Amino acid sequence: MQATKDTFYIALRDRLVQVDPNLTILIDGVTRPAIVVTENEPPSAQPRQDEAFYLDWGGARTVQPATSTLMAMDCTISYTCSGQSDSGGVDRGRKLGALDADLLAICAPQQAHKNDYSSGSPVDFGSNIFWSAPRLDPLKVEAKQVGRQVPVTVFFYPEVNQQ
Repeated sequence: MQATKDTFYIALRDRLVQVDPNLTILIDGVTRPAIVVTENEPPSAQPRQDEAFYLDWGGARTVQPATSTLMAMDCTISYTCSGQSDSGGVDRGRKLGALDADLLAICAPQQAHKNDYSSGSPVDFGSNIFWSAPRLDPLKVEAKQVGRQVPVTVFFYPEVNQQ
């Protein structure tokens, strides 16, 4: 399952660099594309930043009825924005709309070639992962922030350990 998670993240990260190269965040002194897999960050990681996509993985399950070993795993993509301080934050809806558009763009096409990234260099698994269209649920308003949690289901065939 780890190869599926890594492939999904890297596909979205690389697409984000193409769609909006200026959408970056600073983590531990390093500037990187504004997409984060929560489970891959150290426990001491800073609080979530505005204008960044956070991927949170749910459990995996088999797809029923299954004629093979097709699996599904839920991923929630969360993001927030506060707007510009010099405008009093009244542009936060526009900022959220821009993040919505970026997310829809990086999620298309809804597939990616599956690789194993555990050794650093991608190793071809010879299969693809694919996912459902992102569902833009109603926005959440908390204090000065607006945000969204977007569910996506990722489908994959499990890795086979070859000895």
